[in-house]
Amino acid sequence: MIRSIPSNIAIVFLLTQLVACATPRIDRNVYDNIPFDKGTAHFSEWDGRKIAWMERGDVNGFPVFYAHGNPGSRLELLFLDKKAQEYGIRLIVLERPGLGRSDYVSDYGLLDFAADLEKLADEKNIDQFGLIGWSSGGPPILATAHQFPERTKFAISISGYTNFGEFDKARELMKNYNLRGPELSEKRPQLFNQAVKLVRWTDLKLPNFYMKMAEAEMPSADRTILEDKQSAELFIRNQQEALKQGTEGAIQDLEVQWAPWSFSLKNIQVPVFIYQGKKDTFVPWEFGEHLANTIPSASLTLIPDAGHLIPLDPIFQDDIFKLVLRYVD
Repeated sequence: MIRSIPSNIAIVFLLTQLVACATPRIDRNVYDNIPFDKGTAHFSEWDGRKIAWMERGDVNGFPVFYAHGNPGSRLELLFLDKKAQEYGIRLIVLERPGLGRSDYVSDYGLLDFAADLEKLADEKNIDQFGLIGWSSGGPPILATAHQFPERTKFAISISGYTNFGEFDKARELMKNYNLRGPELSEKRPQLFNQAVKLVRWTDLKLPNFYMKMAEAEMPSADRTILEDKQSAELFIRNQQEALKQGTEGAIQDLEVQWAPWSFSLKNIQVPVFIYQGKKDTFVPWEFGEHLANTIPSASLTLIPDAGHLIPLDPIFQDDIFKLVLRYVD
Protein backbone atom coordinates (compact mmCIF):
# COMPACT_ATOMS: atom_id res chain seq x y z
CA MET A 1 0.00 0.00 0.00
CA ILE A 2 1.30 3.46 -0.82
CA ARG A 3 1.10 5.10 2.58
CA SER A 4 4.02 6.72 4.38
CA ILE A 5 6.33 8.01 1.64
CA PRO A 6 9.88 8.61 2.99
CA SER A 7 10.54 12.30 3.54
CA ASN A 8 14.22 12.45 2.59
CA ILE A 9 16.75 10.74 0.37
CA ALA A 10 18.64 9.17 3.29
CA ILE A 11 15.55 7.23 4.37
CA VAL A 12 14.94 6.08 0.80
CA PHE A 13 18.55 4.89 0.55
CA LEU A 14 18.28 3.05 3.88
CA LEU A 15 15.06 1.39 2.77
CA THR A 16 16.81 0.27 -0.42
CA GLN A 17 19.55 -1.38 1.64
CA LEU A 18 17.01 -3.12 3.89
CA VAL A 19 15.10 -4.41 0.89
CA ALA A 20 18.28 -5.76 -0.68
CA CYS A 21 19.00 -7.72 2.50
CA ALA A 22 15.45 -8.96 3.08
CA THR A 23 14.70 -12.64 3.42
CA PRO A 24 11.37 -14.37 2.75
CA ARG A 25 8.91 -14.79 5.57
CA ILE A 26 9.01 -18.17 7.22
CA ASP A 27 5.51 -18.09 8.69
CA ARG A 28 3.66 -17.42 5.43
CA ASN A 29 5.02 -17.72 1.92
CA VAL A 30 2.43 -16.08 -0.31
CA TYR A 31 3.81 -17.98 -3.29
CA ASP A 32 2.84 -21.45 -2.10
CA ASN A 33 0.97 -23.49 -4.70
CA ILE A 34 -2.59 -22.39 -3.98
CA PRO A 35 -5.22 -22.91 -6.72
CA PHE A 36 -6.56 -19.54 -7.75
CA ASP A 37 -8.64 -17.70 -10.31
CA LYS A 38 -6.20 -15.97 -12.65
CA GLY A 39 -8.54 -13.05 -13.18
CA THR A 40 -7.94 -12.82 -16.91
CA ALA A 41 -8.67 -9.38 -18.32
CA HIS A 42 -11.03 -8.56 -21.18
CA PHE A 43 -10.51 -5.49 -23.33
CA SER A 44 -12.47 -2.73 -25.00
CA GLU A 45 -10.84 -0.23 -27.35
CA TRP A 46 -11.97 3.40 -27.37
CA ASP A 47 -10.19 6.22 -29.20
CA GLY A 48 -7.20 3.99 -29.93
CA ARG A 49 -6.60 2.93 -26.32
CA LYS A 50 -7.26 -0.32 -24.55
CA ILE A 51 -9.41 -0.50 -21.43
CA ALA A 52 -9.15 -3.66 -19.32
CA TRP A 53 -12.20 -4.93 -17.49
CA MET A 54 -13.48 -8.07 -15.79
CA GLU A 55 -16.76 -9.48 -14.48
CA ARG A 56 -17.46 -11.75 -11.55
CA GLY A 57 -20.42 -12.69 -9.35
CA ASP A 58 -23.75 -13.69 -10.89
CA VAL A 59 -23.71 -12.98 -14.64
CA ASN A 60 -27.51 -12.64 -14.58
CA GLY A 61 -27.63 -10.48 -11.48
CA PHE A 62 -28.12 -6.77 -10.90
CA PRO A 63 -25.07 -4.91 -12.33
CA VAL A 64 -22.75 -3.10 -9.96
CA PHE A 65 -19.63 -1.35 -11.23
CA TYR A 66 -16.68 -1.54 -8.86
CA ALA A 67 -13.70 0.84 -8.70
CA HIS A 68 -10.45 -0.60 -7.31
CA GLY A 69 -7.93 0.98 -4.98
CA ASN A 70 -4.38 2.18 -5.64
CA PRO A 71 -2.27 0.17 -6.03
CA GLY A 72 -5.19 -1.95 -7.17
CA SER A 73 -6.55 -3.80 -10.15
CA ARG A 74 -9.44 -5.87 -11.46
CA LEU A 75 -8.25 -8.71 -9.20
CA GLU A 76 -10.02 -7.09 -6.23
CA LEU A 77 -13.24 -8.57 -7.58
CA LEU A 78 -11.88 -12.00 -6.65
CA PHE A 79 -12.26 -11.06 -2.99
CA LEU A 80 -15.95 -10.35 -3.61
CA ASP A 81 -16.82 -13.04 -6.15
CA LYS A 82 -18.18 -15.75 -3.85
CA LYS A 83 -20.49 -13.47 -1.88
CA ALA A 84 -21.66 -11.70 -5.03
CA GLN A 85 -22.72 -15.05 -6.45
CA GLU A 86 -24.59 -15.88 -3.25
CA TYR A 87 -26.53 -12.61 -3.38
CA GLY A 88 -27.13 -12.62 -7.12
CA ILE A 89 -25.01 -9.54 -7.85
CA ARG A 90 -23.14 -8.98 -11.10
CA LEU A 91 -19.83 -7.19 -10.47
CA ILE A 92 -17.92 -5.33 -13.21
CA VAL A 93 -14.60 -3.55 -12.82
CA LEU A 94 -12.61 -1.45 -15.28
CA GLU A 95 -8.99 -0.65 -14.58
CA ARG A 96 -7.96 2.98 -14.60
CA PRO A 97 -5.23 4.09 -17.05
CA GLY A 98 -1.78 2.71 -16.32
CA LEU A 99 -3.07 0.39 -13.59
CA GLY A 100 -3.39 -3.31 -14.33
CA ARG A 101 -3.74 -3.81 -18.08
CA SER A 102 -5.40 -0.56 -19.17
CA ASP A 103 -3.29 1.71 -21.39
CA TYR A 104 -1.85 4.77 -19.69
CA VAL A 105 -3.52 8.06 -20.59
CA SER A 106 -2.12 11.40 -19.47
CA ASP A 107 -4.35 14.11 -18.00
CA TYR A 108 -6.99 11.58 -17.00
CA GLY A 109 -9.37 12.89 -14.36
CA LEU A 110 -12.27 11.64 -12.29
CA LEU A 111 -14.87 12.71 -14.83
CA ASP A 112 -12.93 10.84 -17.53
CA PHE A 113 -13.42 7.69 -15.49
CA ALA A 114 -17.14 8.42 -15.31
CA ALA A 115 -17.22 8.76 -19.11
CA ASP A 116 -15.37 5.45 -19.51
CA LEU A 117 -17.74 3.68 -17.16
CA GLU A 118 -20.69 4.98 -19.18
CA LYS A 119 -19.09 3.65 -22.38
CA LEU A 120 -18.66 0.22 -20.84
CA ALA A 121 -22.23 0.25 -19.54
CA ASP A 122 -23.49 1.15 -23.03
CA GLU A 123 -21.31 -1.56 -24.55
CA LYS A 124 -22.94 -4.09 -22.24
CA ASN A 125 -26.46 -2.68 -22.74
CA ILE A 126 -26.72 -1.79 -19.05
CA ASP A 127 -29.15 1.04 -18.38
CA GLN A 128 -29.12 1.34 -14.59
CA PHE A 129 -26.44 0.20 -12.20
CA GLY A 130 -25.00 0.46 -8.72
CA LEU A 131 -21.52 1.69 -7.79
CA ILE A 132 -18.99 0.48 -5.22
CA GLY A 133 -15.53 1.96 -4.71
CA TRP A 134 -12.84 1.04 -2.22
CA SER A 135 -10.10 3.42 -1.06
CA SER A 136 -8.89 5.29 -4.18
CA GLY A 137 -11.90 3.78 -5.93
CA GLY A 138 -14.18 6.02 -3.86
CA PRO A 139 -13.62 9.29 -5.78
CA PRO A 140 -14.20 7.71 -9.25
CA ILE A 141 -17.55 6.22 -8.22
CA LEU A 142 -18.61 9.53 -6.68
CA ALA A 143 -17.70 11.24 -9.95
CA THR A 144 -19.83 8.72 -11.82
CA ALA A 145 -22.75 9.22 -9.44
CA HIS A 146 -22.45 12.97 -9.99
CA GLN A 147 -22.37 12.70 -13.79
CA PHE A 148 -25.06 10.08 -14.29
CA PRO A 149 -27.68 10.36 -11.55
CA GLU A 150 -30.39 9.05 -13.88
CA ARG A 151 -28.49 5.78 -14.32
CA THR A 152 -27.00 5.38 -10.84
CA LYS A 153 -29.27 3.74 -8.27
CA PHE A 154 -26.78 4.07 -5.40
CA ALA A 155 -23.09 4.61 -4.66
CA ILE A 156 -21.06 2.98 -1.89
CA SER A 157 -17.69 4.45 -0.90
CA ILE A 158 -15.58 2.29 1.43
CA SER A 159 -12.48 3.74 3.12
CA GLY A 160 -12.37 6.43 0.43
CA TYR A 161 -10.95 9.91 -0.03
CA THR A 162 -13.01 13.06 0.15
CA ASN A 163 -12.67 16.17 -2.03
CA PHE A 164 -9.60 18.07 -0.80
CA GLY A 165 -10.99 21.17 -2.51
CA GLU A 166 -14.00 21.13 -0.19
CA PHE A 167 -12.27 20.02 3.01
CA ASP A 168 -9.73 22.53 4.26
CA LYS A 169 -8.35 20.14 6.86
CA ALA A 170 -7.67 17.26 4.46
CA ARG A 171 -3.94 17.78 4.00
CA GLU A 172 -3.41 18.54 7.67
CA LEU A 173 -5.18 15.31 8.59
CA MET A 174 -2.98 13.37 6.19
CA LYS A 175 0.09 14.77 7.94
CA ASN A 176 -1.37 13.92 11.34
CA TYR A 177 -1.75 10.31 10.17
CA ASN A 178 1.85 10.37 8.88
CA LEU A 179 0.49 10.14 5.33
CA ARG A 180 3.06 12.33 3.57
CA GLY A 181 2.19 11.51 -0.04
CA PRO A 182 0.18 14.68 -0.85
CA GLU A 183 2.78 16.98 0.71
CA LEU A 184 5.70 15.24 -0.97
CA SER A 185 4.06 15.06 -4.41
CA GLU A 186 3.42 18.81 -4.26
CA LYS A 187 6.70 20.05 -2.77
CA ARG A 188 9.22 17.40 -3.85
CA PRO A 189 7.70 15.63 -6.86
CA GLN A 190 10.93 14.00 -8.04
CA LEU A 191 11.51 12.41 -4.65
CA PHE A 192 7.87 11.32 -4.54
CA ASN A 193 8.19 9.67 -7.96
CA GLN A 194 11.37 7.85 -6.92
CA ALA A 195 9.77 6.68 -3.68
CA VAL A 196 6.79 5.22 -5.55
CA LYS A 197 9.19 3.48 -7.96
CA LEU A 198 10.93 1.98 -4.95
CA VAL A 199 7.62 0.73 -3.58
CA ARG A 200 6.90 -0.87 -6.97
CA TRP A 201 10.33 -2.53 -7.14
CA THR A 202 9.89 -3.98 -3.66
CA ASP A 203 6.39 -5.21 -4.48
CA LEU A 204 7.49 -7.01 -7.65
CA LYS A 205 10.91 -8.29 -6.60
CA LEU A 206 10.55 -8.98 -2.87
CA PRO A 207 6.86 -9.55 -2.20
CA ASN A 208 7.36 -11.10 1.23
CA PHE A 209 9.28 -8.05 2.40
CA TYR A 210 6.67 -5.82 0.80
CA MET A 211 4.03 -7.67 2.81
CA LYS A 212 6.06 -7.07 5.97
CA MET A 213 6.19 -3.34 5.26
CA ALA A 214 2.49 -3.18 4.49
CA GLU A 215 1.50 -5.11 7.60
CA ALA A 216 3.73 -2.91 9.76
CA GLU A 217 1.50 0.03 8.82
CA MET A 218 -1.77 -1.82 9.43
CA PRO A 219 -3.94 -2.07 12.54
CA SER A 220 -4.54 -5.51 14.05
CA ALA A 221 -7.91 -5.88 12.31
CA ASP A 222 -6.26 -5.70 8.88
CA ARG A 223 -3.43 -8.03 9.85
CA THR A 224 -5.99 -10.56 11.07
CA ILE A 225 -7.69 -10.53 7.65
CA LEU A 226 -4.36 -11.27 5.99
CA GLU A 227 -3.67 -14.26 8.24
CA ASP A 228 -5.73 -16.22 5.75
CA LYS A 229 -3.21 -17.58 3.27
CA GLN A 230 -5.40 -17.17 0.19
CA SER A 231 -6.28 -13.59 1.14
CA ALA A 232 -2.58 -12.80 1.55
CA GLU A 233 -1.80 -14.40 -1.81
CA LEU A 234 -4.51 -12.39 -3.56
CA PHE A 235 -3.51 -9.19 -1.75
CA ILE A 236 0.01 -9.45 -3.17
CA ARG A 237 -1.17 -10.48 -6.64
CA ASN A 238 -3.49 -7.48 -6.77
CA GLN A 239 -0.74 -5.05 -5.75
CA GLN A 240 1.70 -6.52 -8.26
CA GLU A 241 -0.81 -6.55 -11.10
CA ALA A 242 -1.60 -2.89 -10.43
CA LEU A 243 2.03 -1.85 -10.96
CA LYS A 244 3.01 -4.15 -13.83
CA GLN A 245 3.22 -1.30 -16.34
CA GLY A 246 5.14 1.09 -14.14
CA THR A 247 4.27 3.94 -11.79
CA GLU A 248 2.86 6.65 -14.09
CA GLY A 249 -0.71 5.47 -13.71
CA ALA A 250 -0.53 5.09 -9.93
CA ILE A 251 1.06 8.51 -9.44
CA GLN A 252 -1.40 10.31 -11.70
CA ASP A 253 -4.34 8.56 -10.06
CA LEU A 254 -3.24 9.64 -6.58
CA GLU A 255 -2.41 13.21 -7.53
CA VAL A 256 -5.82 13.66 -9.19
CA GLN A 257 -7.53 12.50 -6.01
CA TRP A 258 -5.39 14.72 -3.77
CA ALA A 259 -6.21 17.81 -5.86
CA PRO A 260 -9.53 19.72 -5.81
CA TRP A 261 -12.06 17.70 -7.79
CA SER A 262 -13.79 19.01 -10.90
CA PHE A 263 -17.23 18.63 -9.34
CA SER A 264 -18.81 19.36 -5.97
CA LEU A 265 -19.89 16.73 -3.49
CA LYS A 266 -22.87 18.98 -2.75
CA ASN A 267 -24.26 18.29 -6.22
CA ILE A 268 -24.42 14.50 -5.97
CA GLN A 269 -28.09 13.58 -6.15
CA VAL A 270 -28.16 9.80 -5.64
CA PRO A 271 -28.15 7.82 -2.36
CA VAL A 272 -24.56 7.47 -1.14
CA PHE A 273 -23.44 5.11 1.60
CA ILE A 274 -20.12 5.79 3.32
CA TYR A 275 -18.30 3.06 5.26
CA GLN A 276 -15.17 3.87 7.21
CA GLY A 277 -13.11 2.03 9.83
CA LYS A 278 -11.99 4.20 12.73
CA LYS A 279 -8.72 2.24 12.97
CA ASP A 280 -7.87 2.89 9.30
CA THR A 281 -4.21 3.92 9.00
CA PHE A 282 -4.33 4.66 5.26
CA VAL A 283 -7.33 7.01 5.02
CA PRO A 284 -8.34 9.26 7.96
CA TRP A 285 -11.77 8.32 9.26
CA GLU A 286 -12.66 12.01 9.29
CA PHE A 287 -12.77 11.86 5.48
CA GLY A 288 -15.81 9.61 5.74
CA GLU A 289 -17.40 12.05 8.14
CA HIS A 290 -16.80 14.92 5.75
CA LEU A 291 -18.28 13.01 2.82
CA ALA A 292 -21.41 12.22 4.80
CA ASN A 293 -21.79 15.83 5.98
CA THR A 294 -21.32 17.28 2.50
CA ILE A 295 -23.20 14.92 0.15
CA PRO A 296 -26.93 15.71 0.52
CA SER A 297 -28.25 12.13 0.49
CA ALA A 298 -25.35 10.37 2.20
CA SER A 299 -25.22 8.21 5.30
CA LEU A 300 -22.14 7.20 7.27
CA THR A 301 -21.36 3.93 8.99
CA LEU A 302 -18.29 4.24 11.22
CA ILE A 303 -16.93 0.85 12.27
CA PRO A 304 -15.02 1.31 15.56
CA ASP A 305 -12.53 -1.57 15.34
CA ALA A 306 -12.16 -1.85 11.55
CA GLY A 307 -9.15 -0.86 9.48
CA HIS A 308 -8.68 -0.24 5.77
CA LEU A 309 -9.23 -3.77 4.46
CA ILE A 310 -12.89 -4.11 5.45
CA PRO A 311 -14.08 -5.14 1.95
CA LEU A 312 -12.00 -8.31 2.33
CA ASP A 313 -14.07 -9.37 5.36
CA PRO A 314 -16.91 -11.78 4.36
CA ILE A 315 -19.14 -10.51 7.18
CA PHE A 316 -18.79 -6.96 5.90
CA GLN A 317 -19.52 -8.21 2.40
CA ASP A 318 -22.80 -9.66 3.69
CA ASP A 319 -23.79 -6.21 4.93
CA ILE A 320 -22.87 -4.54 1.64
CA PHE A 321 -24.68 -6.99 -0.60
CA LYS A 322 -27.79 -6.93 1.60
CA LEU A 323 -27.80 -3.17 1.08
CA VAL A 324 -27.43 -3.65 -2.68
CA LEU A 325 -30.44 -5.95 -2.76
CA ARG A 326 -32.63 -3.14 -1.42
CA TYR A 327 -32.16 -1.41 -4.78
CA VAL A 328 -32.81 -4.42 -6.99
CA ASP A 329 -36.23 -4.26 -8.63
